[in-house]
Amino acid sequence: MKVHPWVILFDIDGTLLTVNQQSNKKMIRELLDTHQVDYPHMETDSFSGRTDHDIFMSFLVNHNYDETLYESIKTAYIQRLGELLTEDIVEQHNYVDDALSYFSTDGFITGLLTGNYPDAATHKLKAAKIDYEFSFGAFGEFDRDRNRLPNLAIQEVRKMIDTKPDPSRFIVIGDTPRDVICAKKSGMKCVAVTTGGYSRTELEEHDPEIILDNLSQPKNWFSQIKNS
Repeated sequence: MKVHPWVILFDIDGTLLTVNQQSNKKMIRELLDTHQVDYPHMETDSFSGRTDHDIFMSFLVNHNYDETLYESIKTAYIQRLGELLTEDIVEQHNYVDDALSYFSTDGFITGLLTGNYPDAATHKLKAAKIDYEFSFGAFGEFDRDRNRLPNLAIQEVRKMIDTKPDPSRFIVIGDTPRDVICAKKSGMKCVAVTTGGYSRTELEEHDPEIILDNLSQPKNWFSQIKNS
């Protein structure tokens, strides 16, 4: 089988950037109240590693998972996110530019694998001043189950190359156990970073190829992974 370029898949939240959760959850609570959604547990829910589709549909447990209500809340959320997000509440992580610059060279296809809706991803990246043209994205709008997002990435890459994609030449870069799990289930490699809410110990339990404290020196850790 013909060897294709390495495919690098970046998660967003906790990996490339962090959105102030207090501001984010306050905004979501206002949306739920406006739509008269009965869901008292939102403030204590963990969103880490989950898709937006899963998060917002879970709010509707007491509303028969009404699709029309879901679409209304999703639309309002994306609009409000564009108004709310500024550099004051969105932090770009250190060395992100270094990693994106390295993987923008020949021999790589660089995309997103994220639970975010596409427009939500755009708003967050813009607020974090991450001005980078990713080749494609596998987004949480298109499947509620994060473990199926890698297959979406494979389908997108298949459109770009003239050979069957090899999952072992895909690298998922993320900050949660869910990122590691979805990579492993699809036969991809995984870089886990501690820039989100999970410690090395918590990430080690899921056996990523490597765990990093930040994305500095991408040449070094990529070399370790491709030879693993």
